[in-house]
Amino acid sequence: MTYLKSKLRSLAIGGLVLAALPQMAHAQSAAEVGERIKAIFAHQGIQLSWTGVTEQGDGLVLQGVSAAMEGLDGAAPIGDVALSDISRDGDTIVVGSVTMPGYNRTQDDMTLSISGVSMTGLQLPETGSADAMNTVMFYDSADIGELTFYGGGQEIVAIRQLHAEMEAADDGSYTFGGAVEEFSINLAMVDDPQSKAVINALGYQTLKGYVEMTGTWDPQDGRLILDQYDTSITDAGTIGMTLDISGYTPQFIQALRDIQTRMAATEGQDQSAQSMAMLGLMQQINLHGATVRFDDDKLTDKVLSFVAAQQGAQPSDIKNQAKAVLPFALAQVGNPELTAAVSAAVNTFLDNPESLEIRIAPANPIPFALLAAGAMTAPQSLPQQLGFGIAANE
Repeated sequence: MTYLKSKLRSLAIGGLVLAALPQMAHAQSAAEVGERIKAIFAHQGIQLSWTGVTEQGDGLVLQGVSAAMEGLDGAAPIGDVALSDISRDGDTIVVGSVTMPGYNRTQDDMTLSISGVSMTGLQLPETGSADAMNTVMFYDSADIGELTFYGGGQEIVAIRQLHAEMEAADDGSYTFGGAVEEFSINLAMVDDPQSKAVINALGYQTLKGYVEMTGTWDPQDGRLILDQYDTSITDAGTIGMTLDISGYTPQFIQALRDIQTRMAATEGQDQSAQSMAMLGLMQQINLHGATVRFDDDKLTDKVLSFVAAQQGAQPSDIKNQAKAVLPFALAQVGNPELTAAVSAAVNTFLDNPESLEIRIAPANPIPFALLAAGAMTAPQSLPQQLGFGIAANE
């Protein structure tokens, strides 16, 4: 697996450039458009270059595009990128459509393939502006038809029909959403004997599923509300989360990128200054609430049956063991109310595995830095501070 990870990393430069378009949410001369594209990508840690530019109708074609990313060696050849329906909206250049070519790169026995990459409504702000909003890339929609890793003649990871979209509201906030219609992960490639035995026993040689997400973001106060982020795996279950934070402003995003750039430049050296800067930056982020939920679809019964077979017992015996051990494990936290609440919810779930949800709803927003300090000094008080709750089968 270490070998596999190293190869995926070396192949990923071009893939990340293509795949980053949907998540980097931000008549004109070709030179001006080109410079603005380079600038907005540079803010994301991606250095673009090309061999030439040709005008084509109401757009242009960037020829021989290559890209290099911070933290990864070398540049990846992307090919010709077509920009069409280019217009102005005040000081902003709007590219109506961006179409990228299919991308394939092979190194040793690993291949990365990406196809069907496009964007609409890409906004290119003025370069050199002090406005932090100009460092964020905004768009109307973005798509990737398919992204696939192959190794050893087999498909390892595949993501199909990835779609993302953003929409600005009159008050300056944004709504966003996205989905992966289908993904698959080939776990048969795992070579560790113990892991392979568990995978085979559970019947998850190939994981298949989909992802859905929606949310809103207000750049003015940095209020980011993730209403839905669900990852569903066939015959296993769905992991879903929601998140509500404030302070995630464009200024915060830019400061975070600056720290990450400095850390990448000093890798292997003393990074205590960068760590302190990161801690100070996190004081700007406040937690308003969050949930983590699991909706079961056969996974729990499969795990109980597997553990029971390993111990020569029945699944009901494993349930009873878990119910008996959990209160003692939670007692280490030193919070009897937490122990009772978690034990009751887990017992209900084990008796009838449907759903299990953890909720955080503090009475007032809590800075992340304060949470980190509380976790180190008084962890037993955190559940009350966070407004912790847990429920099963609701």
